[in-house]
Amino acid sequence: MKLLVVSDIHSNIWALETILSAEKAYDQLCCAGDLVDYGIAPKEVISTLRQKKENSMIVQGNHDRHVVKTYHEHGFRNIAPAMYKWVHYNCERLSNQDISYLSALPLHRFFEADGWHYLMQHQYDEAYGCIETPHQFELYWKSHTPKKYWNAERKRMIFGHSHRQCRHQLATGMEWINPGSVSYRRPDDPDKSAHYACIEHGVLTLKRVPYDRTPQLEEARRYHAHHAMMETELQDFFFFFGSAETSRDPLPIIEKESKRINI
Repeated sequence: MKLLVVSDIHSNIWALETILSAEKAYDQLCCAGDLVDYGIAPKEVISTLRQKKENSMIVQGNHDRHVVKTYHEHGFRNIAPAMYKWVHYNCERLSNQDISYLSALPLHRFFEADGWHYLMQHQYDEAYGCIETPHQFELYWKSHTPKKYWNAERKRMIFGHSHRQCRHQLATGMEWINPGSVSYRRPDDPDKSAHYACIEHGVLTLKRVPYDRTPQLEEARRYHAHHAMMETELQDFFFFFGSAETSRDPLPIIEKESKRINI
């Protein structure tokens, strides 16, 4: 059996489609959350994943909840340009049906594949903590999985959230993995590729693939040209999807476009 494991897509349909094109043959798609926010194609990402519902397992991430909360509170309307963020951009492009889909995603999923028992959840704690010891692993496993899974010989947890691709083996048959972010890294990691993982017949392979970052960067350039978004939100995009050296480089000088921006 082949599992395709992704996380932290963040409304980046170009990265997601590149991965799906590279891994056409798989049995189960596993997504560890954060489908939306901090990208420009939330509806397209949701639509793509909904089309794969027959062979996919997806959990809800903190950015998914943030978008849902902002949408329901109408917190994306009449935002001053200096305070306008990508979450507002996402909310404007989603329907009630899209929001209902995100709201209904479970916080965790359990499944078995090729002799391994899995727990998938977006994040370990409310920050960026991780499991460091077998004891810590066992406590978390027993508090988050059905009792029938407690004594499994081979146990894996799948987390997203940190955007750091890794595999932590704490003991034989006891490990947790993070496939990395489909969309972007943390500010201290300059890698620009899309990260994901494959687990085939129980064997884990961490993978990455380059993709077209131009659409995300061009949208940031468009908003910057019209002074229509919070500066730090734009700086993030010029770093993640452009060539800025840090996520807080000064924004480039861009001549304002003649046409009024449609926001």
